[in-house]
Amino acid sequence: MTLDNVQALPLGTRLGDYRLDAVIGHGGFGITYRAFDSQLAKVVAIKEYLPIEFAVRRADGQVVARGARYADDFAWGRERFLEEARALARFRHPHIVPVLRFLEANGTAYTVMEFEDGRSVSQILQQTGRRLPPPDVLRLAAGMLSGMSAVHAQGFLHRDIKPSNIIVRRDGVPILIDFGAARQAMGGRTRTLTSVLTPQYAPIEQYALDGKQGPWTDIYSAAAVLHHAIAGVPPPEAAARVGADPYRPLAITQADRFDPAFLSAIDRALAFAPEQRPQTVEAWRSLFGPSLSAADNTPTQRIGPAPPSAEARSGATPRLGGARRGEEVVPPPPSPARPARGSAKSLVLVAVVVIAAAAIGWMKFGPGATSSASVASPSTAAATPTPITTSGTPPTASPSSRPAAPPRAPVPPTAASTQPAAPATPDPAAANKALVDQALHAAEEARAVLEKANDSATAAKAMRGEARIVAARAAKSDLENAQRVTADDGSSYVGQVVDGRRQGLGVADAKDGDHRAGEWQDNLMSGRGTDRAADGTVYEGQWRDGQPSGPGVMERPGGIRDEGTFASGKFEGPGVRRLLQANPPVVQTGDWHGDTLDGPAVETVGDRERYEGSFRLGKRHGYGQLTDAEKKVILGRWDDGKLMESVVREP
Repeated sequence: MTLDNVQALPLGTRLGDYRLDAVIGHGGFGITYRAFDSQLAKVVAIKEYLPIEFAVRRADGQVVARGARYADDFAWGRERFLEEARALARFRHPHIVPVLRFLEANGTAYTVMEFEDGRSVSQILQQTGRRLPPPDVLRLAAGMLSGMSAVHAQGFLHRDIKPSNIIVRRDGVPILIDFGAARQAMGGRTRTLTSVLTPQYAPIEQYALDGKQGPWTDIYSAAAVLHHAIAGVPPPEAAARVGADPYRPLAITQADRFDPAFLSAIDRALAFAPEQRPQTVEAWRSLFGPSLSAADNTPTQRIGPAPPSAEARSGATPRLGGARRGEEVVPPPPSPARPARGSAKSLVLVAVVVIAAAAIGWMKFGPGATSSASVASPSTAAATPTPITTSGTPPTASPSSRPAAPPRAPVPPTAASTQPAAPATPDPAAANKALVDQALHAAEEARAVLEKANDSATAAKAMRGEARIVAARAAKSDLENAQRVTADDGSSYVGQVVDGRRQGLGVADAKDGDHRAGEWQDNLMSGRGTDRAADGTVYEGQWRDGQPSGPGVMERPGGIRDEGTFASGKFEGPGVRRLLQANPPVVQTGDWHGDTLDGPAVETVGDRERYEGSFRLGKRHGYGQLTDAEKKVILGRWDDGKLMESVVREP
């Protein structure tokens, strides 16, 4: 081991022709050494596969799985690590770190790369007041776009572009290093995302283990790096942009330092929704206009035959970043043709496309996305779903007290509730056209909200993983500067203390059995953490001033699980509620206000039915569309959970 990392090999260790001289980087999935190649008499960099979640180094230097249940994950991740090395070893590009070879030793795998003599963008930003001058930003942008274009042209993705993974050589050339294939692959097999993504630079789709990723994913991360270089800080985390987006466009905040087109191109690439970003590097490059000089388009060169491997013998080309066993990255879509200079028609066409895309984005994500229409008309009543009252209570500001539980959460509607009391009109052509139009419009709005709510739930589950990790760190017996404090009410706290107040990591146990672990500030949970209440309620996620606030997951007695954003301890904003113990299970996806579903939403009842439409106070209310198990579609109007009038469309 070394002083840099207790898991690192001792300096001076030999791996074949290489002597390890220094540890130059380490993270959740491996350690990088500076080494000397005795055959070529040159310095190289060697990356060792050592995922701290699954593996540990024994005293004899061998890397082994932490236990039998981790053996398969460790071995599979090692193979993904080697696939990444094989792929990178096959081409050269001025802005991509060259891979020289790979090898297996000590029970694990190693990648040998050129040692790039320079500093990372992260180090440069720290030494320059966290901002770069405009000429340096332009060179950084040109280099990143050139390297990304080469990677994507081969059907690969980087997946982990951030300041520390960009080395600026002494001659000023930026180099992309540390591709993220192994991390992303392992992310598909573990519930922890800390080592898989870097929150400030990762787009929302990387929080989902099954999120659709492509060139637009790398484009977001590269834009986040440029944002940091220009503004001095990275953009808000993607998980914090769910709902009310706090992002402030660079075209407004930095208009005095850069060309407007350059800033607008970065803002466009940082769009929260993947489909609103440029879909290819070429499309993104065209947005920069003349402010960005032509990037280095040196073609990627394949180097000789593939290394001896199963992939090489079969002629297959490994793909970087596969998130699942047997899955390959989908090659990027064709780049749109760039308009010829002086072509007025082409410029008009591009303008029309951009305006249309902006209009679609506004319709989907703008303020109107949560509105719903409601037109009253007389009709007969039908049965209503039976509400249930939850007994769980969400956590509150202190371990000994919590706010009241949400008022109600619906149970699956009975069969009668899906049918109108009076015979439905069988012929849609004879139905009231206004009813059909309103129902279809409400269903469309509900589907628009569905996507935002699912994104919020994905971010919440990722944050839950982060909270669990922080809670585990807070509960470590060797926590630095930990103190034990017992309060007059019988509650106790073990953790870090500043000026007599809970500050930092720690664990609190209340007299009533409430248990909280995580990050504290001024005696209150603030940051990431978990709470296990005496009544069985569990919350894992973000906190502010002692209450759940931000992305997180709350599970209440009775099998009720909320995934999304919270405000002052209540479910608030886009999210998903699952009634797991209902028979059949019910899933409600939409906008929540004070723990209650209000507005456009989608409700599924097992595989029996799916409702897309309006809600009020947790009940179907207004117009919507109901599809039953036989694919029969009912377009209608509901009032307080009752179907009042409808038109039936047979499958």
